[in-house]
Amino acid sequence: MAVPRPDADAILGVASYNRGEFELPVVTVHPSQHDAVRSSVFQSFGQARSYDLGKLGSLPFEIVSLICQELDVTSAFRFSHVNRTTREVLASIREFRHLGAHALETLCVLLRNGLASHVGVSDVYSALTTRNCALCGSFGGFFFLPTATRCCLTCIASAPEMQVAHVSRVADKTGVSVAQLEKRLPVLHTLPDSRKRIVSVQHVFGLLRENGVEDPEAAVRRWPDSLTLRFQAATSLPYLDRWAGEPDSGVSCKGCQVAFEADFSDEHLELRDRFYSRAEFLEHFEECSAAQKLWGASQEGTAPVEEPAWMGLGRTFTGPCGRRRPSFAGSDR
Repeated sequence: MAVPRPDADAILGVASYNRGEFELPVVTVHPSQHDAVRSSVFQSFGQARSYDLGKLGSLPFEIVSLICQELDVTSAFRFSHVNRTTREVLASIREFRHLGAHALETLCVLLRNGLASHVGVSDVYSALTTRNCALCGSFGGFFFLPTATRCCLTCIASAPEMQVAHVSRVADKTGVSVAQLEKRLPVLHTLPDSRKRIVSVQHVFGLLRENGVEDPEAAVRRWPDSLTLRFQAATSLPYLDRWAGEPDSGVSCKGCQVAFEADFSDEHLELRDRFYSRAEFLEHFEECSAAQKLWGASQEGTAPVEEPAWMGLGRTFTGPCGRRRPSFAGSDR
């Protein structure tokens, strides 16, 4: 049964929460590191001066726009810094304005971990405007950096497509030197402190075939896997409805968190880790007895209720490049 809109906002306020405001295992950048530039990245500064755009200046704006959207992230930032006119050109393109307003953290992570020159502006924008995980179809609040893929937390942790490996291990298995691998593959330098060099196993399959491995997927499955490394290859990314212009980072269920705190089972953990769009959460609410219990205790949004214990921990950071991350078991750290 559909929940009436007047009750929908109240239900969301009582029974859901934005988990992005709390501890997440993926890499991120402290907000204070880019708050000063948030209003200027790919945004207009006003009237441009009459700088020469060279050969680009002779092309129609529509063609210039298409060319700019084919740039990688590094090249786009460099182009924006050429002069005020180039900045205004990018600010005139809707896709760039949306990226600056809603994907700044993702862009910062790409620039700091060394992948920005391997990831296209159009790839990031495509992920930004895609709501669901590319692998399982559930709401995806995250971005897998090596392959520029919209994904969910569960797939980051478990999907074979999201596995990563140390560059040194790939060198051992393929016989290709680390130096050559860094020239041939997109290499991610982990943040904030360990500076490990890792690659997506999806990018390694071709090298394995070149070295006579008939079934690269089976070979990779025998390699040690690590949750820690997987999470270091992902960051948060809201979903942007390009027509409404409204970002949605997804919400999680307080009821499922309460149930998990009462029974640390795998089933409750899986439910706790799910993210929903606002509309999807209202559908989930109809089936979640724990969320309905919170709603009842709140007297339909008119009385305070006790929050899950975990939510009292709040959001913590350890440095300018990343959040504190819990230590996950992994044989290849």
